[in-house]
Amino acid sequence: MIIGAELDRSQLRELRKALAELELPKKKRQRLIWRLAKYGVIPAAKRNVRNQQSPDGTPWQGRKTRRRGKMLRNLPNLLHIREMPEIEAVRLYLQGGGYRNGQNPVPAGVIGYAQQEGMKTTVRARSFSRPAPAGKMATLKQAKRLRKLGYRVKKGKRWRKPPFKEITETLGFAQAGLLIRKLSGRPVKTAWSIDLPARPFVGMSAEDFNKALARQLQAIGYGWDVNA
Repeated sequence: MIIGAELDRSQLRELRKALAELELPKKKRQRLIWRLAKYGVIPAAKRNVRNQQSPDGTPWQGRKTRRRGKMLRNLPNLLHIREMPEIEAVRLYLQGGGYRNGQNPVPAGVIGYAQQEGMKTTVRARSFSRPAPAGKMATLKQAKRLRKLGYRVKKGKRWRKPPFKEITETLGFAQAGLLIRKLSGRPVKTAWSIDLPARPFVGMSAEDFNKALARQLQAIGYGWDVNA
């Protein structure tokens, strides 16, 4: 039903029970399922991202980097609904976002599935490498790094540390990068592993599902005496 995050068995059982007991016409059954997705599952996904937690209330594992800010902020906004009346269902899918892996575009559905289920993969440096623009000079960040690593230039018979301005005006970007790698003495990584923890965001708790079902039954004119 939803990028690997279907309603759980108890929720499906409750939905089927409601459909059977009320003897809804086919069109209203389809309408109810659509409204549950539109006004139940999608708002729940946005709420899960806002609270940075799984549908069951478990907090997501944080980032391993120093990057701050909320995770998956844009993903719920990319959720769309596809009607599937032939099997009395709907499908939620992700579209848009402009995600990329190096030079290659990545579908939003792949990003969503990886976050929802978790992912282990190997990334190769060549997929991210791109040649420096012709004529690009060393950056101030590179200059600071070079001085910290002890970079020196010869002037006459003496060696000295060049100032930042001199480095940024005389060294090319690629040349500065090569010098930094050599002076740091660290082997250049050609590949590394990424272990992305699962951060489920699509789905509802049992309480949220029951409330959403009651509300949408009321909205289509059934279950008017049920309090959400």
